[in-house]
Amino acid sequence: MAQVESISHSGINVIDLKEAEDFYADIFGAEITNRVNFNTDDAKRGRSVHTSVHVGDWLFATVLPKAEMPMPAAEQLRGTNGFRHGFRVSREQFPAIVQRLRDRGMAFEGPVQHPEHGPLGESVYFKDPGGNFLEVCWRRDVVSSAVSMDVG
Repeated sequence: MAQVESISHSGINVIDLKEAEDFYADIFGAEITNRVNFNTDDAKRGRSVHTSVHVGDWLFATVLPKAEMPMPAAEQLRGTNGFRHGFRVSREQFPAIVQRLRDRGMAFEGPVQHPEHGPLGESVYFKDPGGNFLEVCWRRDVVSSAVSMDVG
């Protein structure tokens, strides 16, 4: 039986592609790698309209949904029903993410200290401009010199 090695890519629904590109580039240092099906006729035929975004070693697409996205209440920053995308940074880089959120005037919860014997050290929780719940954390079980996002 074949064994999965890692997640190759995934998608995040957004309301405004350009706003999402700016957000992920500004907060996470993401690289926009390409845009797909920005042709109106393609979109009308139901083809995916999205931007490919690289953050660290993860590729994801910011995708325009075909219908309105149901989102949890605005005051909930940690998400409900498990809907949350988690990003890992090194412990040393974690304060830079928190500062970027402050500089941008974003509402966020945290930093939240996790139990001392668990894998996570601290997390912050917030929403992207499309209302998706995000978490950024540093992990105790990952050595800081390991590959992590460059948020410099």
